Amino acid sequence: MLFIYLIEHTMLPIFSLILIGFLLDRKFRLDINTLAKLMFYVIVPSFIFENIYETQFPEASYNILAAAFALMALMFIIATVISKLKGYDGCMLESLRNATMFNNSGNLGVALVALVFSHPPFLVDGKTPYLGEAMVVQILLLIVQNVTLNTIGLYQAGRGRMSARNAISVILHMPIVYVFPLVILTKYFELDATQFFLWPIITHSSEMLLPVAMISMGVQLSRTKIQWLNYDVWLASFLKLIVAPVLGLGIVYMSNVFAPGGFTPVAALVFLIYCAVPSPVNSAIFAIEFNNCPEYATQVVMNTTVLSGISIPMFIFLGHVLFSV
Repeated sequence: MLFIYLIEHTMLPIFSLILIGFLLDRKFRLDINTLAKLMFYVIVPSFIFENIYETQFPEASYNILAAAFALMALMFIIATVISKLKGYDGCMLESLRNATMFNNSGNLGVALVALVFSHPPFLVDGKTPYLGEAMVVQILLLIVQNVTLNTIGLYQAGRGRMSARNAISVILHMPIVYVFPLVILTKYFELDATQFFLWPIITHSSEMLLPVAMISMGVQLSRTKIQWLNYDVWLASFLKLIVAPVLGLGIVYMSNVFAPGGFTPVAALVFLIYCAVPSPVNSAIFAIEFNNCPEYATQVVMNTTVLSGISIPMFIFLGHVLFSV
């Protein structure tokens, strides 16, 4: 039942948007660089500002933050070692790092958590007792993901084709670098951002994240020669969909050893879902923007997204058994 819900209410809408982008590009030849810049300069900054501003962080925030950064660090090391062993150039190295360190938490993770915790077996007497806690943890992870993806991930994508100095220069011209401290100051001084005249623009722009990102993905796919038997793509997919969630389980157990109770059963399952979510669409968009192995990056995103329809329900079931939610 849960598997059918995931396919019908999460995967099908996402693939439909990708198909729309694919068909629109075949018909009208859309400008993918314009779509990428719309994401960088308007949509993503708005999405991050709104989510950080409206989120009340739980008491266990530090444990969850530490776990998220620990997973990124481990995936960074694994991607680096494998790239060395495989003899990848700088372009492939950075693309593999972005594909495995980060995930599609914004487009897919939020929808998954909302879906999972509002249906059986997490539905109790027609109510959703776990949904509130689950969404707070998911939003916290989403904030970590978006901030790091759009800073570290952006740097790595640029670093694949340019010097470190030039990559940093590019990042400093991105609004996301300034949005994070701005929203932190807004919350610290308890300013009412909803009364600011730009608030309606921020909220409407934030809602565009999923459709624009998925349509951009479809546009890139229409220009990419798909190689389903590409060993490098399948290797990246294995790291993202199997290795990352297994590491996530280990991190949860280790965290509760050193800080008992740091991960509640609900938080543990949400974190496992976070670890199992496929590679981020933004990693492909970054690759397009910097011409950093865009075909490889796009195929990894597509491959992990398709295969996650099988792997995610498996890890959700495993998490339910292990954590007794």
